[in-house]
Amino acid sequence: MRVLVASHNYPRFEGDPAGAFVARLARGCVDLGDDVQAIVPHAPGLAEQESAGGVAIRRFRYGPDAWERVAYTGHMHRGFLNEPRRMVMIPPFLARFRSTVRAAAGAWLPDVVHAHWWIPSGWAASGTGRPLVITCHGSDVRLLDGYGMLSLLAHRVLRRAAVVTTVSEFLRRRVVAAVPEIAARCVVLPMPLEVGHFERGRQAVRATPPRILYAGNLVASKGVDVLIRAAGHLLRDGHPVQLRILGEGPDTERLTTLVKSLALEGIVEILPFVGQEQMPAEYGAATVTVLPTRGDAEGLGLTLVEALLAGCAIVGSRAGGIPEVVIPEQTGLAFNDGDDIDLAAQLNRLLTDVPLRTRLTEEGARRARVTFEPSAAAGRFHALYQDVLADSSR
Repeated sequence: MRVLVASHNYPRFEGDPAGAFVARLARGCVDLGDDVQAIVPHAPGLAEQESAGGVAIRRFRYGPDAWERVAYTGHMHRGFLNEPRRMVMIPPFLARFRSTVRAAAGAWLPDVVHAHWWIPSGWAASGTGRPLVITCHGSDVRLLDGYGMLSLLAHRVLRRAAVVTTVSEFLRRRVVAAVPEIAARCVVLPMPLEVGHFERGRQAVRATPPRILYAGNLVASKGVDVLIRAAGHLLRDGHPVQLRILGEGPDTERLTTLVKSLALEGIVEILPFVGQEQMPAEYGAATVTVLPTRGDAEGLGLTLVEALLAGCAIVGSRAGGIPEVVIPEQTGLAFNDGDDIDLAAQLNRLLTDVPLRTRLTEEGARRARVTFEPSAAAGRFHALYQDVLADSSR
């Protein structure tokens, strides 16, 4: 089967986290016998054509090196109002993306085109005349809540897809609420994770005193301030802990000030992101990993899945797609988002009850392997492609 992948994110080098799950799925389909090509943006210093993991990669140019700054930034769905160089390059980026995908589809005649994120890739891949699968990952789903031209465009793009997939049931519900007419062809299919990579964290030595870990963006919606306050409660209740926060973002200064105001400088450390190659050891050294997101800002919460694979217990808020990973009393413990006292109570349970912690972690890791193991996840998409192709041939 010939599969044409379109994505604005795809690894630029070994270990690059940008679109790593897209590449992982593409390689998994190659292992199953599919012929896979990927259309992705060029970036400075990269070859325009190369092969990696059996996937033929074509990187389209849309400007001089110094101006190719639209993709690979983490800002594709956040706007560019303070970045004029990126704003001015959006029209040529979109035009080249669409023309390149259409040319490849016309010349190669893939059996299926798989676009990751409905915008820009789904838009670029619509209208090729080939069966289209669109996967929504989260940031693009939040764009469906608005009105106006963007909402109209979303309806048009998603209606053209033979199947729309999401990475969680929470996201599927949001997509269907926004575009009800696709309900019958919108399904949940988790993306693959490098299970073996994160399981190496089980070899790490646990930090003393027990370490609580957060890894992610430092923005208000992530609720990191709630976690800092919860750590303060634990300390005042006589539980020696340390809190490591790995992340960057606009809330860094505010969180640093909060740590000082609570006199937690020796307990809480805020450090920059580390590479994916270091994360298994970070999870393995921690006793508990926490995702304290507020509201609907979390599509699933893959950091919690990664932590479980590394042998680390998890706590998550009852927000967004997190409950699909944190099943209370089965894979982890849940707390009411925004409630630092409730979070402290759940952390206290895991820190003091070793049998509970072990049981939840092992059951969570078992479920994670079944759901996210690369060959199994790729197999589910491969079967979907076959169904889409069969339907298009009728």
